[in-house]
Amino acid sequence: MLRRCKRLLLPVAAMLVAIVLLWLLRGYILPIISEDPQHYLAARFGSGGALADRNGRIMRVYSDEQGDLSVYTGLASHSTELIDAVLIAEDRNFYSHPGFDLPAIMRAAWQNLVHRRIVSGASTISQQLMRVIRPPAPRNITSKIEELLMALRLEQNTSKDLILEYYLNAVSMFGNVRGIHLAAQLLFGKSPSMLNLAESATLAAAIQAPGRFDPFSARGNAQLRKRRDWVLAQMLKTGKCSEAQYKNAIKAHIPTYRRKLPFHAPHFCELASSLFGNPVGLQPTTIDLDLQNFLYSTTRSHLPRLFKSGATQLAAMIVDARTLDILAMTGSAEFGPLANGYNNACIARRSGGSVLKPFLYALALEYGYYPSYVLPDTMQTFKTPQGEYVPYNADRRSYGPVSIRTALGNSLNTAAIKMINQLGVKSVFSLLVELELLLPRPGAADFFGLGLAIGNPEIRMLDLVRAYAVLSNGGSLRSLRFFPGQTQESRQILSPQSSYLIYDILADPTARLFTFGNPSFFKSKRPVAIKTGTSTDYRDCWLMAVNSEFVIAIWVGNFNGTPTRALSGATACGPIYKNLIDFLEDYRNNGQIKPPKGIRKIRVCSTSGQAVSEFCPQSGYDLFSELSRDPDICTFHSGSSDQHELPADYASWIKNRRRHLDHDPFKLTGDISISDPYQLFGLEKAHSEPAFSSGPLILKSAPPGTVYGGIKIVSPHDGDRYVMAEGHENYALLRALPGGPVPEVIWLINGQEFIRTAPPYEAYWPLSPGVYRISAISDGDAAGEVEIFVER
Repeated sequence: MLRRCKRLLLPVAAMLVAIVLLWLLRGYILPIISEDPQHYLAARFGSGGALADRNGRIMRVYSDEQGDLSVYTGLASHSTELIDAVLIAEDRNFYSHPGFDLPAIMRAAWQNLVHRRIVSGASTISQQLMRVIRPPAPRNITSKIEELLMALRLEQNTSKDLILEYYLNAVSMFGNVRGIHLAAQLLFGKSPSMLNLAESATLAAAIQAPGRFDPFSARGNAQLRKRRDWVLAQMLKTGKCSEAQYKNAIKAHIPTYRRKLPFHAPHFCELASSLFGNPVGLQPTTIDLDLQNFLYSTTRSHLPRLFKSGATQLAAMIVDARTLDILAMTGSAEFGPLANGYNNACIARRSGGSVLKPFLYALALEYGYYPSYVLPDTMQTFKTPQGEYVPYNADRRSYGPVSIRTALGNSLNTAAIKMINQLGVKSVFSLLVELELLLPRPGAADFFGLGLAIGNPEIRMLDLVRAYAVLSNGGSLRSLRFFPGQTQESRQILSPQSSYLIYDILADPTARLFTFGNPSFFKSKRPVAIKTGTSTDYRDCWLMAVNSEFVIAIWVGNFNGTPTRALSGATACGPIYKNLIDFLEDYRNNGQIKPPKGIRKIRVCSTSGQAVSEFCPQSGYDLFSELSRDPDICTFHSGSSDQHELPADYASWIKNRRRHLDHDPFKLTGDISISDPYQLFGLEKAHSEPAFSSGPLILKSAPPGTVYGGIKIVSPHDGDRYVMAEGHENYALLRALPGGPVPEVIWLINGQEFIRTAPPYEAYWPLSPGVYRISAISDGDAAGEVEIFVER
């Protein structure tokens, strides 16, 4: 027996001598005979990780290239109890040995010799680390020597703390989970820093054989508990815990069920990983998980109400108005297969409705217009490549003279179309491209035409949030931030003055009284700029809101484009917005948006929006910027009359009002009377025959459509083509718009007088096949002329 022991001990002694010599000559020999462990470390930790919220709470885990799940975590983020437990269980002399533990090797050799089988190992944490980061290999003496050599080389240039950190992140745990961080999440639902003594000892015990010590099976749980109790006993023995702590810890139950890995803000995580790639390690984002969960639960609470009105989907975002950090995002009602819930409406292009109007009026302010500037919200036809276009307000009413403040606040379509007609479609399109709401495609401006003013283009919520943040950031367009410290691009698009004036209009509750009234869901403690939008057939419902702290975006509709049952931006999104703003105002409240330099107040007429005169019955103050041209003295009030005198643009509007009013406060300038309905030739019985001239009236030679002296034919348009319907009376509406009020307009068809019309300068002309030059004249040679084609 003694002879056999000597025979077995001689190789062990020789190996120990070789290890010592190798350690002494490590600087010369190791680089030649061993692989570089840094290569394997880079491969192990170069992929896989998790996205976390701004406070470090995991939202989603991404597998590495080997299909394992891990989240690299610094040593300081592990509890002291956990580190002590791991060292007790795996390598008590870790901080004192050079990568190999001679006493442990001798102990293991003697125990294995006595039992004639392997009953104890002597691998240090450094050696175990080399084993778990290398590709799987047979367990034999060769692989053990390779691991030892690599461990010695690692110890040469790496601190003990960093080696232990690598180990805690690389060690195999349950299933395809690597590292203590996710193991703690799966078993205890905690981060490593929050583990108590019993939990720390449990995870430390599982490292030795995670397959055998599987806590999710009855047998494995029992074996894990037995080893855990041994680890606790060793900690008590070495003074790492007190007697009371030990007694409490061994009573602790080890969970038998696997907790789900975190899965929060899925649409945000999908978007972030698609834009920037999967995270490596724990990557904090700008998301506030508390705010994210509140947004998700709030939007879902409104689904039953929306379902009743035919809407199955919704999306919302909350962004920090100052930094443009994305704080919360939900791209659908539920991330899943129901109603195409995997889609992210925050990045889908949807028709914007009226949410683009603020930028139309912002451009007008840049051009020198001002909030009290009056537009005629009256019926008018416009010629487009697709035919005649007649804009209508959502309530099918016309409001006459309205200021830009009133037109934007009440989202009036007719006034917006007239505004874009004045500014030019291409200039508005260029601004929307600068704001990165639209793509600069050739011919796109002509394709959208006047419809740009009322939201014909499809836009993304992600871009819309950036554009609305311009209003709170002095006209500067910034890129959204997904990660703290992310580099931002910034460009000045609008002046600070114009941006503030648009914000002031949208935050003015009195500016939206005509169409919205004062609903409770728009009320807030502080001023908030609010804009709603509704697309054609109620398909898309929008609400955008901006204050000094947040930008809120909400969309309601259906992913397949099915119309809702008359839901609007206000009715669909308003109640959701109310819940959000009430929470956010208590969540963070650091002030209001203040006016920049160059903003002034001027007293203006309440009706004309011009500088007040002595005859104006009502007046008030409105804001002007240094870019605004000074308003003219009021032209609506020139005497002591209690009526407002309007130009010829309003003739048709006044005529329609007088059908329902006994006394109208509006009249045409110069006391010109409004004609009776019988002048609509051919549609109503005439009280008298229209007068025709005996001969033609010759006009100046000029191409069709030319306007002399300000008179303009607004119906029909030059080049219109009419196709007569069989079996019906066919008429064309003749309508002129003089530069100023005139007693009458004379209509000529191919040079022959047809009729004379008083305000509103309208008549119906019976059609017959042919080519016709239609002229409108008044006071000499002030004339307009168009050419049309009529066919059967």
